Amino acid sequence: MMQVKGKTSATVGKNGRKELHLPLMKKKTIIGLVLLAFCLACRYHTPVADFYAEHCYPVISTVLSRIASLAPFSLEEIVVLAYVVTIVDILVKAIKHKDGFFKWLGKTIVVLMWLYVWFYIGWGNNYYRTGLYQRNGIQRVSFEPEAFRHFLNDYTRELNRSAAEAGVFDRNKLEQDIREFYTTEGTRYGYTLLHNWQHVKTPLLNRVFSAVLVQGYMGPFFCESQVNRDLLEYEYPYTVAHELSHLAGVTSEAEAGYWGYAFCRTSINPAVRYSGYQGILPYVLYNAKSLLSEEEYEAWTATLSEKAKADYTASREYWKGKRVVWIDKFQSWFYNLYLKSNGVSEGVKDYSGVVSMIMTMDAYKKPMTARL
Repeated sequence: MMQVKGKTSATVGKNGRKELHLPLMKKKTIIGLVLLAFCLACRYHTPVADFYAEHCYPVISTVLSRIASLAPFSLEEIVVLAYVVTIVDILVKAIKHKDGFFKWLGKTIVVLMWLYVWFYIGWGNNYYRTGLYQRNGIQRVSFEPEAFRHFLNDYTRELNRSAAEAGVFDRNKLEQDIREFYTTEGTRYGYTLLHNWQHVKTPLLNRVFSAVLVQGYMGPFFCESQVNRDLLEYEYPYTVAHELSHLAGVTSEAEAGYWGYAFCRTSINPAVRYSGYQGILPYVLYNAKSLLSEEEYEAWTATLSEKAKADYTASREYWKGKRVVWIDKFQSWFYNLYLKSNGVSEGVKDYSGVVSMIMTMDAYKKPMTARL
């Protein structure tokens, strides 16, 4: 068989007829277009996204994360940089060889298509599946001041108790406990079980993530959960549990916050529990400021333990010192746009919905199992 790169070739088959062969690049493009069509079907047709989440993603995440586990470092940024280099290389070669505009545009579109396909086939199609409440028959609790006050009393009591008892925790055991939690509890709600080789990694460009106040993120290209190495010790358990929930298939930031909190508060280790209660404190403060009168708000904050308040203030000052304002503002704008383009109507405000989700899930009678 003879094949010329970039051209269609023909050979004579056993039956004496000519057989046409598409060049390799065209075959790859056709495969890419088929996968692109599947991604678009997920975006605009929920049953297809449900099929992806229930049957495709468990297999894809298993394979990709197993490959990623062979490397001790994060592969996510390497993929992005490789695509950037490829796009620049196409432009440079187009200028050097004086290629026409449409030839350059065609090659660039193909590269961007594969970037899009890899992102959504690897993880992103989970955005479009049926939501947690709908697929589990959960009725959202009305966010009323009285119900919030009841939540606030329970939350404050447990926050203060865990703050007083908090000691140390083992990071290796923590990861194991989180994986077991999602394998037992997460799968009950339609999420993917986690495997022993799926460990959190730290970004290669960690300083950049600290500059934009990103404490962790989900890597879609090799299904790698990333956590910022600059995390304070009491921030670590909640952040790891939050990010590993994304690996299980959670896309909503409010829901990921809920699962991180749900894991932490079921731990018998006070330090892990404290991380969960401290982790959602910014959102509790935000909601309390909105729902309580000024006098009630001041009275409530006075009941917070000195350690809880000191750690909250220390964390804000710590990350403020690492922030690069102009990069952070651009990242916030872009991330807000990204979330909204993927069906998260609230954008970055979705994070603050964690309290409403906690109240709803606590009212739903499917109790979490306490973990050792």
